Amino acid sequence: MLTKAVQIDALKTELKTFFGENPLKSKDVSRIVNSFHFKRLESMMKENGVADKIVHGGQTMEDKLKISPTILVDVPEESSMMQEEIFGPLLPVITVSKIEDGFQFIRSRPKPLAAYLFTDNKELQKQFVENVSAGGMGINETVLHVTLKDLPFGGVGESGIGAYHGKFSYETFSHKKGVLYRSFDGDSDLRYPPYTPEKKRVLKALLSSDIFGAILAFFGFSKDA
Repeated sequence: MLTKAVQIDALKTELKTFFGENPLKSKDVSRIVNSFHFKRLESMMKENGVADKIVHGGQTMEDKLKISPTILVDVPEESSMMQEEIFGPLLPVITVSKIEDGFQFIRSRPKPLAAYLFTDNKELQKQFVENVSAGGMGINETVLHVTLKDLPFGGVGESGIGAYHGKFSYETFSHKKGVLYRSFDGDSDLRYPPYTPEKKRVLKALLSSDIFGAILAFFGFSKDA
């Protein structure tokens, strides 16, 4: 298993490959949607106990609404970055002693819209899918599941309700109306008052799916007799 330092270095190397030594000059770095969200993200990085956790990136250019892809390691759990949705190029990395602790970390918080796992270990993949609840998942991939029309996309619990794409959208926004039809024949006075002790015995047996007991009660007998 790769050490934390090796994994972080690999992330840094890829970011430099993608965006160069000065990512703020890269045409491939997206702008933040507006000034409000730029300042919101910037304040996240400047919080006490957070700024010194930056191990890569952190540069900003307010007039261009750009923030370089930023990696932070072991950000305090009480920080706004760990309590709110980020919607920006900030990646807080939380280290754990073993992978199962990572599963528990996810389960102890509001259910995510998506969860991703990177491993070739088939048993670990199985554990992740079975033990982590999320709106959608990707194994050795991110975001791509959103583009597949044959997979439902949506949240679960705090991350949303319902699923979209193709027939899933139709089912989400359609109401299945249950309709029961019966004739006037074969009605039973068991349904109507007065509810005598005999009727109650029959109804109690029927509600508990005790057909034999219901038959006995109907003829005035009891299973306990």
